[in-house]
Amino acid sequence: MRIATFNANNLFSRWSFLAELPRTVANPPLAEIATDVTPEATDIPGGGQPSVVEVVLPDGSRMSGVLRTFRGKLVRGKDPKARAWIARRIAALDADVLCLQEVEDQDALDTFHRDDLRPLGIDYRYRAVVEGNDPRRIDVAICSRLPITRISSWRFWPDTTGEPVFGRDLLQAQITAPDGQPLHVFVNHLKSNFIADEHALTPAQVTAAREAIVRRRTEQATAIRQILRRQRLTRRVVVTGDLNDAPDGETLADLRGASLAEQIQRGSTVAGPNRSGALIDDKFADLSLTIWTHRHRAKGVTTFALYDQIWTSPDLTVTAAHVMRRTQISGDGSDHDPAYVDLDLD
Repeated sequence: MRIATFNANNLFSRWSFLAELPRTVANPPLAEIATDVTPEATDIPGGGQPSVVEVVLPDGSRMSGVLRTFRGKLVRGKDPKARAWIARRIAALDADVLCLQEVEDQDALDTFHRDDLRPLGIDYRYRAVVEGNDPRRIDVAICSRLPITRISSWRFWPDTTGEPVFGRDLLQAQITAPDGQPLHVFVNHLKSNFIADEHALTPAQVTAAREAIVRRRTEQATAIRQILRRQRLTRRVVVTGDLNDAPDGETLADLRGASLAEQIQRGSTVAGPNRSGALIDDKFADLSLTIWTHRHRAKGVTTFALYDQIWTSPDLTVTAAHVMRRTQISGDGSDHDPAYVDLDLD
């Protein structure tokens, strides 16, 4: 049984409008196309639904549609070429269970499945997204060839102040494995290291922001352990996703404390498809001494990190663990590489 995780990098719906906008107005300033709506009108924290607005096209015709913004900027669909490349990578993964991060909503997932995956012969009958807490509306999702018998959302699990601890969600799925027994899969996207407008902050403010990020991610890992304990889940458990820290990072200590073991760090790379679909072996093995799924370059410094992880309970036998390596150093349709494990459930 193969389980994979992949940060799809802003897998938003193809269009923000109910009808396709002409290319001539595909990228206008927001004020030129929107009427009777302010940029903030659809910045709704907690996954609120954006408003239906009316736009005026250059020929004077009008259409109504859903206008989605974040911090006053129009949210656009993922580039079709990038979406197609992600689909090719998913097809090459050939996973029985695919866990995704940065998916907009159920409609975006279903559209991607219909238009991009099925033409490649990939069919995930069971697909689920639960709206999370992220104001940018990037949620976690799960796709499975095997029956999903139950979906649970831990979106509202509180922190010490009573506010939701998960910035997106912790999606729990109970899957009927090939041996007929349930497998419990938890999909995560923990607190990012990104600091908004960092260039405008003082050193003290940057330090405070980083400390807050560490606290939040630590609280999230603690919440996962509490949720496992609450359900008395110690067997047939998989915790996966973009965890935004190294497997041995201090913020993930509670996952190790829950007797889970991260598998990808001991794995190897496999070939990934290039733009034309040909499988290309790892060209970047010499760039890092340790295995990685994410590359970041800022201020002239390049770092490599294993953010995309798969943790398993001690009873599960992992026969293989791999990262599907990108063919472009900047990323192939996503700035993350997918990772997967094979489980022997006999």
